[in-house]
Amino acid sequence: MSFREIEAELDHLTADELHRLAMKSWTAFVSKEGGASVLNECSEEDAILLKSLDEAITKANSQPAKGYSANEVRERVKQWTSK
Repeated sequence: MSFREIEAELDHLTADELHRLAMKSWTAFVSKEGGASVLNECSEEDAILLKSLDEAITKANSQPAKGYSANEVRERVKQWTSK
């Protein structure tokens, strides 16, 4: 499968399927990187990271469900990281 085909299928997955896929992807990435210590480091100024977070929040807010909205989670993250 090409990346384009994989991305097209993402819209058809359930939240649980997406979660499992994300965990498998992250595990494979860490394994291939050899557990380098820089894997968990990121910059709060990283434009790609910020854009991805904004897109995820927009998508999460468009599909309300039980629990917290993406904006509420973002506010909590800001509180946790400011301590």
